Amino acid sequence: MTNNTNPRTIKSVAQTTNIIKLIRELQGATVSELTERVPLSQPSVHTHLATLKLAGFVVQDGHTYDLGPQMLTLGEYVRNRSDLYQASKDQVEKLARETGECAHLGIEHNGQMFYPYEHYGSEAVGAEYHEKKREGPLDHLHCTGTGKCILASMSDDEVHAILDERGMTQYTRNTIIDRDILFEELDEVRERGHAYGDQEFIHGIRAVGKSIVGPDGDVAGAIAVTGPVSRLQGERFEEELPQQVINAANVCEVNLQTVTYE
Repeated sequence: MTNNTNPRTIKSVAQTTNIIKLIRELQGATVSELTERVPLSQPSVHTHLATLKLAGFVVQDGHTYDLGPQMLTLGEYVRNRSDLYQASKDQVEKLARETGECAHLGIEHNGQMFYPYEHYGSEAVGAEYHEKKREGPLDHLHCTGTGKCILASMSDDEVHAILDERGMTQYTRNTIIDRDILFEELDEVRERGHAYGDQEFIHGIRAVGKSIVGPDGDVAGAIAVTGPVSRLQGERFEEELPQQVINAANVCEVNLQTVTYE
C-alpha cells in the first residue's frame, strides 16, 4: 500500500537513489543525460556516480554509466529473504509446468507491482518480455490479474489512495479507466475469489490470478497464469485455470505458514 507519511530524509541519498533509478530507466546514461533529469550540476552528478562506482553499484564504459554487479547480489538477497518467495517458488513452477503457460508471483509495495519470480511452461509466450518487465516495477495495479487481486484485498479508501497517486493509465482498449467500473470488478473478485485479466495490459494476453493470504490474515502477494487469448478462453479460462490457480495459492498459503512458523 502507499505510504502517505512524510518522514525526514537525507537529500543527497534521495538524489543518489534517483540517479540509480534513472540509469535503469535509460538503460545506461551519461553524466549529461542524468544532469538533464536531476536538480544537480554535472560535477555533483559525477561525484555521485564516482561514489557508486567505487562501491560496485555502477560500472563505467566510456562516457556511459550502467548498473553494476553489486545490484545482482542485492536483488538475490531480497528475493531469497522473502518468505513468500520461499513458500511459492515450487508452486509457480508447478503451475507453469501443468498449464504450459507463464506463471507469476507478484507482490505490491507502495502501490506498485513487483514480480520476484516467474516460470515458463512449454507453451509460454512472451518470455523475453516478462524477463524485461522484471527490471522495473509495474506502476499500475488496475490492469492485471495479480494487481486486481491485491486491490480487492484493500479497503475502498486504500484503493482510492493508490489510484490518486498512480492514476489509471490506459494500456489497451480493454483497460479499465473508470473508477466505478473498477470497483464493481473488485467486488466480483472478492465474491468469486480470483481475478481475471482480459487484454487490459497487453493486447492478446489474458490472465487468471489469486491472492495469497499470509498467516497474519493480510494478503502477502498473488499468483497468476498468463497466456494468449487463443488458448485462454471458454471453459479453460473460466473454470479449469481458475481452479488450478486457486489450488496453487492454497498450497502457497500452507507453505507460508510453515516457513514463518517459529
